[in-house]
Amino acid sequence: MSNRSSKIVDAFRRVGEGVMRIGEVLQDLRQRGKRGRKPPRRPEIPKPLQAFFRRHRAGWPEYVILKIQLVILILFGGTVIHLVLFPGRGAMFVPILLILSAYAIYLTSKELKPAFGRDYPAYRSFTSICVGIAWIFILAFKYLPPIAPESIHLIVIRSLGVLGLVLSLFLVFRMKYGRNYTYGWVEKSSGKSAIVRVGYDIRSNVRSGTYLVENLAGAKAGDRVKLIVERPMFGLRGSKVRAISEKLKR
Repeated sequence: MSNRSSKIVDAFRRVGEGVMRIGEVLQDLRQRGKRGRKPPRRPEIPKPLQAFFRRHRAGWPEYVILKIQLVILILFGGTVIHLVLFPGRGAMFVPILLILSAYAIYLTSKELKPAFGRDYPAYRSFTSICVGIAWIFILAFKYLPPIAPESIHLIVIRSLGVLGLVLSLFLVFRMKYGRNYTYGWVEKSSGKSAIVRVGYDIRSNVRSGTYLVENLAGAKAGDRVKLIVERPMFGLRGSKVRAISEKLKR
């Protein structure tokens, strides 16, 4: 009995050693692949646009968000044209709108994540909401049961329902991701005032650019700082950067 048990144990030991050796070989192959692999290229703004972005003190994140905004704008425009001017051309418009939606999702996963890092979930949610809104309008006014033109009250109710849903989505986004501060770099400092450079920040609704602010933290040129932001109720024109609240470690 003991002899049989020892043979079973020995068999399991050999299987385990074999699995371990296979794992070591695979690990070695992975390490060799990493050593031989070229480092990923750093994303760059296309050369024809580099001068424009340098002039506006903007970089790769602003270039990515501009692409996303353009795609969403074209998606919204295509949706309106389809619903208002060519409601019977679904076979032509729907594939185009699907391609635009897919491209927006592709840019979100491939370029927004490395561009905005820890804040990526907010940008992903915002893009998803915008794409969803376009399709909500298409479903509500194209593919739901039609409303007779004389039933004005039903048309108004459906329109208000869609508008309420859209506003609710943006309200939920603001409650979940919104914040009353952002980050930036001090370019110049003089007494209790400073000029800071801020990148695009969807969570505080701040546009990229330079701002003259109150220097409450005694920050100097080159410091990375946290900034107080004043957010209006609807924020269609963006938030206002008010003051430096603290200096941050680089």
